[in-house]
Amino acid sequence: MRPSLLLFCLALALSAGASAQPSPWPGGAPQIDAGKDFFRHANGGWLEETAIPPDRPGYSTATQLTQAAEAHVHEMLEDAARAGAPADGEAAQVGAYYAAFMDEARVEALGGRPLHGELTRLRLAATRATLAEMMGQANASLHGSLFQLSVGRDSRDATRHALYLGQGGLGSLDRAFYLDAGNAARRTAYRAYVARLLTLANWPQADSRADDILALETRIAAASWTPAQQRDERAIYNPMTPGQLARLAPGFPWGAYLAAAGMGQVERIVVVERTALPPLAHLFATTPLPVLRAWATFHLMDNAAPLLAKDYADAWFDLHGRTVEGKTAPPPRWRQALAQVSGGGWKDMAHSRGALGDAVGRLYTARWFDNRAQATLAGLVTRMKATLKVRIAASPWMSAEAKAEAARKVDAYRILIGVPASGDRYDGLVIRRDDLYGNVVRATAYAWARDLRRLDQPVDPQAWTITPQTVNAYNDGAAMTVVFTAALLQPPAFDTNADLAITYGGIGAIIGHELTHAFDDQGRLFDAAGHARDWWTKADTARFTTLADRLVALYGGCQVAPGLMVNGRLTLGENLADVGGLQLAYAAYHAALADGEAPVINGLTGDQRFFLGFAQLRRGKRRPEALRADVANDPHTPDACRVNQAVRNVDGWYTAFGVGTGAALYLRPEDRVRVW
Repeated sequence: MRPSLLLFCLALALSAGASAQPSPWPGGAPQIDAGKDFFRHANGGWLEETAIPPDRPGYSTATQLTQAAEAHVHEMLEDAARAGAPADGEAAQVGAYYAAFMDEARVEALGGRPLHGELTRLRLAATRATLAEMMGQANASLHGSLFQLSVGRDSRDATRHALYLGQGGLGSLDRAFYLDAGNAARRTAYRAYVARLLTLANWPQADSRADDILALETRIAAASWTPAQQRDERAIYNPMTPGQLARLAPGFPWGAYLAAAGMGQVERIVVVERTALPPLAHLFATTPLPVLRAWATFHLMDNAAPLLAKDYADAWFDLHGRTVEGKTAPPPRWRQALAQVSGGGWKDMAHSRGALGDAVGRLYTARWFDNRAQATLAGLVTRMKATLKVRIAASPWMSAEAKAEAARKVDAYRILIGVPASGDRYDGLVIRRDDLYGNVVRATAYAWARDLRRLDQPVDPQAWTITPQTVNAYNDGAAMTVVFTAALLQPPAFDTNADLAITYGGIGAIIGHELTHAFDDQGRLFDAAGHARDWWTKADTARFTTLADRLVALYGGCQVAPGLMVNGRLTLGENLADVGGLQLAYAAYHAALADGEAPVINGLTGDQRFFLGFAQLRRGKRRPEALRADVANDPHTPDACRVNQAVRNVDGWYTAFGVGTGAALYLRPEDRVRVW
């Protein structure tokens, strides 16, 4: 899913079929043999000549496609904010929100005054119950919390919503930030950042409180689950009553917390990281009250800093942008504004919906989305689903009953393309052109109130978890849906004029990836109705686990930087989808050729173009700081290992590029992992 204008040129060249067309090697001919490093064989020239922009943690084909979508959204936001634009309706809300963020002079004049009311509340918080109430309001404000509440589809009953409760307390940082030895220098910078924000808040003993907060958060991190543990669908589903929760994790005033969150009458809560909650509650009960107040104040400041005057925003960027991600400059203000209104951007939250994300999405797709792409992609998906069913039926390790249920599951999946049929509305949400901080708080509270109402409403089977202007695709096993966004469906990720080999190696492998997620180590736990249950025989599970463990070891042996190895267990789901999706796309490509033979174009066979299309669509580079965080937390394998480890499990790749037994990437046929 990594777009590239250069790959778009490649697709045009290969589809034209004339020898005079541009070289299929953006950045120059390959200098590295395919069997030694296929990622660099396909992308070496591009990697050499491409620089990471100062305001981004990395650069990839996905970044380029995101830039194209951002440019369109930016144009829309400018139009909506312009004097003379409509005074009411969604466009007016979007325009007012954007204008408020872009009014830098007013933001600067206000300084830190928007926080004064909440800072006074924190200074006067005399009891732990009062602090717990503020934590309960975190979903409807900018306060921090030791715990995270959310409303989502119930994974055991796909027709209803559930209230989920999990670990929190670390803000936007991760567990590894506090515990890994390699992060010592960054922790020193973090401690200075904490002191800097507390000083801006005129908090007493700001310097010593920074030490206290770092010590507290280190204990929180030690009690927290790892990202790999959080992927375990069976372990993260623990329904209980509020009374049972209080007995599980004593020492925290759960009643006050839930009441403040608007959940005073809730009867059922699904606890996620069950064993993390008791130590977090104990920390709350035993940490001195002045330290808890300082901790809560810091997290309010951390969440609000990008919305405040330059002193606050600069402090935020110095830590989160420069220290954590390695950026050398903040994004331009319009991109920060876009992130608030539409999602993504400022904090690089790819799945953020923004304050008015669905409203922006409706404006974006009405203006920019070519609906013809919807029908073309739907045809590709249909062919890929048919190929997947053939491969399931031919599986040498699945039982007949598992094959039958798997085929039903493939048929049951709804494929949602381009634009959601429905989306969030924002009727009654007050947005003012002169109140950025108030807009953020009101939009946050509005979204939480909407989520609470959903607990009493049936699930919308057409609902999306991301917006159409987000460059992405995803598989929702409980909803039994696969989504491909409008922003993804533009060249080079999707080009209706591209050569068939490029189409299947590019978007075809993305389709295969998302379909295969239905049967990865967690997706396989959902049946054809979207309910999490064990529908496999014990023998099926044992044989699948053996294959999956081989993939864990294979990816775990891949080094992304000196001394930095892929976490094969954390990335297992994505790796299963990558390998299975590429194998599925390759089979579907050859089925689409039927009895015909792919032409040789620019000296490349169809199979060579297929694998080059796969590798070139997934090229990218990351700053060392961002790469370290990726390896610790991201379930996706970094780009080079992701490409190299996938292709070496496909028989056709060896033939296409003449890769033999002496090559670094060579795997014996019996060692190649074939799950789907």
